[in-house]
Amino acid sequence: MFKNLTIAIAVLLFTATAYSQPKLDIIGGDTHDWGKVKPKDSPLTTKIKIVNTGDKKLIINEVKPGCGCTTAPLDKKELEQGDTATMSVSLNLGAGGGAVTKSISIMSNDPVGEGRRILWLKANVFRAVEVNPISLYFNEMHVGTEATAKVTIKNNTQEAVKISDFVLSPENIKINLQGVVTIEPQASKELAVTVKPDKKDNFNCNIKFKTDNAEYPEINVGGYGMVKESPIFTPSK
Repeated sequence: MFKNLTIAIAVLLFTATAYSQPKLDIIGGDTHDWGKVKPKDSPLTTKIKIVNTGDKKLIINEVKPGCGCTTAPLDKKELEQGDTATMSVSLNLGAGGGAVTKSISIMSNDPVGEGRRILWLKANVFRAVEVNPISLYFNEMHVGTEATAKVTIKNNTQEAVKISDFVLSPENIKINLQGVVTIEPQASKELAVTVKPDKKDNFNCNIKFKTDNAEYPEINVGGYGMVKESPIFTPSK
């Protein structure tokens, strides 16, 4: 009987030890959504609370944002049972619009999920005048051959937007839009840029234009590509 009691006590102690562990919880859940925002709201900021709901000390080893646009310093990394830590999250909005989803990985000694917990950051960026894609990419460029790249300029507002005063760099590029161009509400215009390279090199360009929208009085669209030798006429060695 004494032997059985000893075994029972040992099992209880082992069970208690086995189930004694740290537990990382994010107050408010694993997703923070700023909802609809505008570029002028950048950077988006918030305070995220982390709590140790386990019964052993929680040690946070690393907080790793998924991209360079996000920062998330933590005020402390060791939490006793019931303690909380504050993560100051900052998200810089890029040049694009629409839905944005970023992540922050939190590494700790919580055994669940192999010690990795992910906080998701979301926002819906509204841009009155949106350029998509955000830059021009010339896919195939050869010396002496015209190359064209395109972007779409979209008016996301309920009023017509006028764009004008196009400034081109370098001056030998050509565009399909001239003078004052009106983009109707919820409509788009295609901006096509054409160039005939005269030498093998990296190519860069920029198109600057004005709008009558108060939020975006001026827009810059950059472009790039790699110019190769002509596939027909190659320089003699």
